[in-house]
Amino acid sequence: MKKHFLATAALLVGSAVGLPALAAENPMDHAGAQHNMYLGCLMDLNPSHDQALTLLVKKCGYAPGMPLEQFIATQQPIIDGIDPTRSVTENLTGLRQRFSAEEFAFVVRIDQIVENADDLEAAAAQFEELERDALAKLDPTSRNGALILGGLSVARHSTRYWSRQAAESGQFAAEGGTSKRKGRFWKWLGVIAADVISYFQSENPGTAATSSDDAYTLFFEGFGF
Repeated sequence: MKKHFLATAALLVGSAVGLPALAAENPMDHAGAQHNMYLGCLMDLNPSHDQALTLLVKKCGYAPGMPLEQFIATQQPIIDGIDPTRSVTENLTGLRQRFSAEEFAFVVRIDQIVENADDLEAAAAQFEELERDALAKLDPTSRNGALILGGLSVARHSTRYWSRQAAESGQFAAEGGTSKRKGRFWKWLGVIAADVISYFQSENPGTAATSSDDAYTLFFEGFGF
């Protein structure tokens, strides 16, 4: 079920209220909150792949801080370069040298959650635990620390968003189970992973939201299984 943009504010508030401690403690929590706001708008508009960034700016209120053509020229290659059927670490190979071993360990743990979580509820709990660990260990004033904390905020908010989508679509009941590899349930985690990959690569919640909508279309409308 597509969300109306005017209702997205409620989703934003709900995300923050549901986890007040993390929302208050993570100085990068706005990344996930904005991601969900723009994602809600894009899901309502249901844009084509080629029009998504244009509508993000013209219809969803995203301010790119540069001419639209330049924004598309810089962000579309990021979106097109993501392979949501591959792991987070595989998609972020080009960023590996940027991170210390301790920092990149958080990326690896994101992958482990996507690969091993039994269901979306379990994934949400594990992302929250990982975010708390990152808050305790990383410097949010450093570029890498801020990027990882922003990515984990996107993971948390995205999981809440897609959990609601899955429940409202009746996907859980239709599949008769929660195994990622039995039926389509695993695709929800694939969409969440695409969100996080895109945020890490772009450092932009609007671009991440566009990748999320793109991955949703690929997984649920493009594969045909």
